[in-house]
Amino acid sequence: MKGSTFKRCGCRDESGKQLGVRCPKLSGRGHGSWWARFDAPPAADQKRTQLRIGPYPTKAEAEAALAESVDRTNKGAPLGDRTITFGAYLRQWLAGRVALRPSTASNYTRHIDIYLEPGLGHVRLIGLRAFDFEELYRAMRQIGPTLPARPSQTLLRITAARKDPAGCRRKPSEATIRRVHATALVALGEAMRREMIARNPGQHVEFGNTDSPRAVVWTPERVAEWKRTGKRHRVAVWTAAQYGQFLDFAAADDLYAMWHLIGMRGLRRGEAVGLSWEDVDLDRGVIAIRRTLTNVNHRPVWGAPKSKYGDRLVSLDSGTVEVLRAHRAAQVHRALRQTNLVFASVTGEQLNPDGVSQRFERLIARSGLPPVRLHDLRHVAATLGLSAGVAMKTVSEQLGHSSIKITSDIYSSVTAEVAHDAAERTAAIVPRKIKASNSSVPTWCPRSDKSDRATDGVSHIGAGQEGWGGWGSNPGPTDYEWYTSRIRWCGLMLGRLGFSDRLTVSVPASAATSRGRTAGLCPPCARPRSQVRSRRVLGPAARCPTPPDRSVHQLLRPRVRKHFAQS
Repeated sequence: MKGSTFKRCGCRDESGKQLGVRCPKLSGRGHGSWWARFDAPPAADQKRTQLRIGPYPTKAEAEAALAESVDRTNKGAPLGDRTITFGAYLRQWLAGRVALRPSTASNYTRHIDIYLEPGLGHVRLIGLRAFDFEELYRAMRQIGPTLPARPSQTLLRITAARKDPAGCRRKPSEATIRRVHATALVALGEAMRREMIARNPGQHVEFGNTDSPRAVVWTPERVAEWKRTGKRHRVAVWTAAQYGQFLDFAAADDLYAMWHLIGMRGLRRGEAVGLSWEDVDLDRGVIAIRRTLTNVNHRPVWGAPKSKYGDRLVSLDSGTVEVLRAHRAAQVHRALRQTNLVFASVTGEQLNPDGVSQRFERLIARSGLPPVRLHDLRHVAATLGLSAGVAMKTVSEQLGHSSIKITSDIYSSVTAEVAHDAAERTAAIVPRKIKASNSSVPTWCPRSDKSDRATDGVSHIGAGQEGWGGWGSNPGPTDYEWYTSRIRWCGLMLGRLGFSDRLTVSVPASAATSRGRTAGLCPPCARPRSQVRSRRVLGPAARCPTPPDRSVHQLLRPRVRKHFAQS
């Protein structure tokens, strides 16, 4: 298989045509790029096929890429269309995905139509780089009712692809940008498996903090803040008392059984709306989740559960069974029974999932309770189960999660009652002989008390204490180095104040430091007293005239004050 390398540039002549390999500047260094071409195996019509690869900054890189491409072709690797654009490839990839759920296919289509194809559809697939995606997401963060003074071409293309009016444009959230990028990663991963590209250029794109919001419980403090400021949390969980208040308020609502079922057993909205009486066994207290009813482009669409773990059996408590029995009895004489749905309109037609969520929000607004979403009732169900001591694995299977990590990290919230109970049970493990007292205990005793165990004036003893020691009953060690250091400092001060010619300080033998310094020291130089007595340091006035009962500090105190007052 033959191949060659050549150099070309993008310069144009007077008519606007590219000069290519005819540019006279190609002989100059740094002008143009290197390409390679080789003959591919003939197609079914036996026509010659020649492929080009590039550009490369140097001839050596082009030759290396040529050798690699020829070797892969000789080994039977598929030959992709190296001229295909990213937009054209996305259309081909999406058309081949036949096993997608309707909601997933709708999301992929929306991401491609609004962001990926307008922003990067013109770039060749083999030419995609990480900075191309970074530029796209930078433009997405600039979307709004007003655009920057000098918008980029990418921003203009993606805003033109949106159908909303300019005054209604909203900036996509970071979560939306991450979902768009996830769509691009899936598509590029398939291109790698087909060997159309060597690596996935979107793998190294960095994002900010896009962690899932942590569910918070509506504690009295958060409720008071919400009433004062109107601030609400993205994911909030009712306490058991608040959920009970809502059920009492909505007891007369036609969909009361749905609010009860979702909050107690944690069904998804689509699972509850699509539930059929054929999948409900009230005698055994079990319901089977077999299908869902979700909204795709604002239209109800029937589909399978979200995952294989969503296809499950959910056990019912006796209270929920009685609620469903009462709901079915009331439905018999109110609905025309055109369908066998558990939750339907008065005429027996299927409910719109979005309409169910809006009805739930209106009920909350009238009840005066802190706001939550309908999906947050799944968080309520998980929190109630864990608060009741149900195992995490059981709660995870009840909610239809693929692993208990999702349940523990996202859906479980700790209420104040559970936290206090855990604190009490933890503290109860520690054995105690003397009961702790909250009374204040004095931390001093009179100076006149020299006893080793003074208790005068102490009315209460803290936990684990028998009494307070008397004054001086626990003197500090005398062999610390700070003692000798203080003596040295005093010696320096004596030298500055005129005592160096007639004073030697006697240090107790116990004051020798751990480094083995001599106990008797001369203050000016801290040398042994034996050298002072031999008159090798201070001369004839080497003996200390200070009486034995006077310390160095007592001698220094008046002279130091006078010295600093004069200075």
